[in-house]
Parts: sequence; structure tokens; C-alpha cells
Amino acid sequence: MNKRLETLKSLVSFSKPLDELSSNLSEFSWDCDREPLVVTSSQIAEVLMRYISGEIDAGELEQWANMLECREDIEFEENNEEQLENVIYSLANPELEGEINIDLCNQFLKDLPRL
Repeated sequence: MNKRLETLKSLVSFSKPLDELSSNLSEFSWDCDREPLVVTSSQIAEVLMRYISGEIDAGELEQWANMLECREDIEFEENNEEQLENVIYSLANPELEGEINIDLCNQFLKDLPRL
């Protein structure tokens, strides 16, 4: 697996520290000639549940969403693309969309389609 794909998978699953992921991502150009990594609603739901359980905090969740938002090498699953983009946008922009809190994340979980 190439380093870009490995880093993107780690980002989507939030399996490494965000500072490390940010540093790794900065090594790649914005342009990507490979197929984008597809992010599923289940993957986003897993990260939301980690926030609700207290494993990560609101600042980390916001930073994670910012790192996912608008990447050309990531796209969201076809049938739920708009909904997933809206979740990521809301999390990445709490000053515009409202504070990240457990109620908001529970609502996102309730509304996300499950496989």
C-alpha cells in the first residue's frame, strides 16, 4: 500500500495522532492522480461514537473533520455523499454550524444510514 493511501486510511479511522497525520499529509500535493478513498457512513459513525464515549474531545473531532473536508483524494460513499459531506462540514465549522456536543453527535448517528 502506498504511503498516501495508508495515511488517508489512518485519517479516516482516526487511528493515529492528528499531528502525525497532518505532517504526513503535508508531504503530498493537493492533486491526486489515483482513485479517491471512499469514506463510508459507518466509518464516520465510529469516530462520532469515540467522541460520545469521551475517547476524543470536541477540538480533536473538529480538527479531524477539517482534515477530511475538501480533500480531492477522499470522497464519500455514493448514496450518502451529500449527507456525509454535511456532517463533516458541520463538525469542521462549529463557529458557523453550532457547538460540537454529544447531542449533536447523537443526532448525526441517528440520521446516518447504517450498512
